[in-house]
Amino acid sequence: MQQRTFITSPEDIRAIAGEINIFSCKKQIFKVQLSQLGEAENFAVEKKLVRFYSLGQHSFWNILPVYTILVYLLMVFTNIIPYHELGIVPTILLYAPFALAAMLLLRIAATLYAKRSLLKLEQELESDPSFIFG
Repeated sequence: MQQRTFITSPEDIRAIAGEINIFSCKKQIFKVQLSQLGEAENFAVEKKLVRFYSLGQHSFWNILPVYTILVYLLMVFTNIIPYHELGIVPTILLYAPFALAAMLLLRIAATLYAKRSLLKLEQELESDPSFIFG
């Protein structure tokens, strides 16, 4: 169920940044209604807010396992992971921790980026709202 959230002050953006975590985010519909901004500026803030908040729900996470397989195979074929010395079975079994670590690190990086970007947006709105839009 999607929840509609109204943003009426920059502090609401800080609260939304606090809701983002590594493994899941609630699906929400945002409506920005900041009194100090016009309709076009509110819509621009809303677009930025949705873009940063939805990083954890992006379709990239669905195809990430394909990319990890390709990177792992590239590492095997370039002999970064020496499958001649390890053998085929250990090389295949080594893929599981590699994939889990890669996905976890990318998820952490995306979450931190989204939080930092939302907090930066909130600070920009508090300091000078017209700064964002030229």
